[in-house]
Amino acid sequence: MVDASTLVELVRAQYGISVELELLRSERDLNFLAVAEGGRQLVVKVSNSGDDLAQVEMENAAMRQVAAVDPGLPVPQLIETVNGSPVVELTAADGRVHQVRVITVIPGEVGDLAVLPGWFAGEFGAVCARLAKAMQGFGHPAANRQLDWDPRLVTALRPCVQAVPDPGRRAPLERLLDRFDGLLEATKGLPAFVLHGDVTLSNVLLGADGISGVIDFGDVHHTARVADLAISLTSLLRESADPWRDAGRFLDGYQRNIPLEPEEVELIGELVLARCAASVLISAWRAPLYPDNEEYLTSLVAGSWQVLDLWAELPAEVLAGKFHRLAGTSRVRSAQQADATLAERRSTALGGDLSPLFYREPLQVVKAVGPWVYTADGQRYLDAYNNVPVVGHAHPAVVQAISRQAAVLNINSRYLHPNAIELAERLTATMPDGLDTCVFVNSGSEANDLAWRMAKLVTGRSGAVMADLAYHGVSDATAAWSTNTYPPSERPEHVAIFEAPTGTDGRDTAVYEVRTAAAELRAHGHDLALLAVDSVFSSAGILTPSGEFMRGLQDEARAEGGLFLADEVQAGFGRGGRNLWRFSDFGLTPDFVTLGKPMGNGHPIAALITRRELAEQFAEVDEFFSTFAGNPVSCVAALTVLDVIEQTGLVARSGAVGAQLAAGIAALVPADVQVRGQGLMVGVDFSTKPGTANATAERLREYGVLVGTTGPGGDVLKVRPPLIWETEHVDCFLVAFRKALA
Repeated sequence: MVDASTLVELVRAQYGISVELELLRSERDLNFLAVAEGGRQLVVKVSNSGDDLAQVEMENAAMRQVAAVDPGLPVPQLIETVNGSPVVELTAADGRVHQVRVITVIPGEVGDLAVLPGWFAGEFGAVCARLAKAMQGFGHPAANRQLDWDPRLVTALRPCVQAVPDPGRRAPLERLLDRFDGLLEATKGLPAFVLHGDVTLSNVLLGADGISGVIDFGDVHHTARVADLAISLTSLLRESADPWRDAGRFLDGYQRNIPLEPEEVELIGELVLARCAASVLISAWRAPLYPDNEEYLTSLVAGSWQVLDLWAELPAEVLAGKFHRLAGTSRVRSAQQADATLAERRSTALGGDLSPLFYREPLQVVKAVGPWVYTADGQRYLDAYNNVPVVGHAHPAVVQAISRQAAVLNINSRYLHPNAIELAERLTATMPDGLDTCVFVNSGSEANDLAWRMAKLVTGRSGAVMADLAYHGVSDATAAWSTNTYPPSERPEHVAIFEAPTGTDGRDTAVYEVRTAAAELRAHGHDLALLAVDSVFSSAGILTPSGEFMRGLQDEARAEGGLFLADEVQAGFGRGGRNLWRFSDFGLTPDFVTLGKPMGNGHPIAALITRRELAEQFAEVDEFFSTFAGNPVSCVAALTVLDVIEQTGLVARSGAVGAQLAAGIAALVPADVQVRGQGLMVGVDFSTKPGTANATAERLREYGVLVGTTGPGGDVLKVRPPLIWETEHVDCFLVAFRKALA
């Protein structure tokens, strides 16, 4: 036993502080409140003789870690001796060696458990998460130890069951321990690191404005994060008059700092029960051994039985379901199993042929990574079709950016937020001089629709000119522009067309086409307000017009009194392999540029870029606001896409890899099959052999490659993969393509 007078002398000699000591309640260590001259309060901690120096040093290092990582979360600070040491060794009269430390006192008191304020559960959860986050990255050799209190190890306490005072409680406890046999194994693979291990109600202090600090790092050890959470939650539930309510508030506060994995939530209830069982069993074991400390050793028993009586009879899956609901864990999981009913259910619920599926035998996709798509039957497919995941499916930088921002804030753009402003600045910085105004929307259709509204208002006209077989969207206005979606007889009178170009068509052809279309509009009472062009002519069969032709379209549209729109929804973000925007390849200076599909790598975001004077003229008579457009989450997705494109050189890669792809295809097809395109937008024209493109797409699917078809009659094979393709993916495609042609 350590004598108090010996400690007083040690503190005076080693720390130069004269104190009076008052013994505090504790289980394993000896803790004294030390009052120095002037009323300054400290705590003198005398470690158990069974604790070696490495363990004490670990506790000290953990406190320093938290103070450095999260200074706003108060934890005790070590007072060094006059010689600069944080620890002093003391040999007691019985010959046992103890480690002595002096630490600061955090203002606040342990709360009255009977009258915890309503805000406490949520803030307690937040503090527990903040402490866990602050401990991330901390390591120490002494942390790999086993503690009796660890709920994952509760089955090791089975011999204590017979010591439980109430014989009627023993058999139910035995059955409960049987239920916990796989608990340690279940936590393997979950987030785990060195954690506090005892953030309980007795180790948090309350101040005037909330929780003022966390004390007692004596149980620091390596454990599963969810086990550490369960220890804290259990201490709250033991004192709660409404455990389900307080558990929900606790988890809400915790997850506002650390989102939990669904697999962690699955185990919370079981770990809480295990912690309660451990409290009962350790008390039954130790209380008879230390009768002088019986009150402290049995203080958790009544509350533990309260929780056990409430929850222990619930089946594990029922308890887990309740915690999933409390934690807000989505009940929707990514389906990994094949479901033969999906096609019929989709047809019934989603309008049948209104939106048909790809392939004669539709694919049930379950995940995608980079350039690969996986289906429920375990097959892997090389994606040579989907241009939306421009930087690859599930790119980790984009996924993490979306997740982090969604966990903090997502709100409409009526408020100031840097994400939207930075994105607009970066986009306009890539545009020609004068295109200085960015308006965010949710899709390419909306971007084109808004451009049409502006063009009509600014010009006072109502006619539009598009390419034959164009596609520009699904709104009422842009569906009228999408001349590939309806027969010529259904084209409205305010829309005229020009013939899609050949590679040799020049300026004179473009001028003629625009003048002819404008004359047709005037014949129906409309003057040209806007000419819009998809600069890869994707729906017309993926064409490669000349710069003279494209500039002729732009210049003649303006000569006719209209405005010019470059639709970069399919062509943009470096797909052409020369510039970020395809219109730049032709030296165009559009009045409007519309962006969409790949902008958020699958997250819905699009934009209209225009000139300030056009936007201001529109704003004089109207305003534009879209609830979700420009929200922080969508904008951070788009910013990350730009980062990845720039940092990994995807524009240049698209050009180089696209050239390899086109050359490889051209070497395999007959002479009467044209291979067109630029960068990673390649069309293989089988129009001399009608039906071949569709048949080839089906066979490519059989050989593990996904493509599409386009152009008149669907006779052009459309190859437009994510821009992350490399030579190895081209080689893989060509092997499958050779087999499909055979």
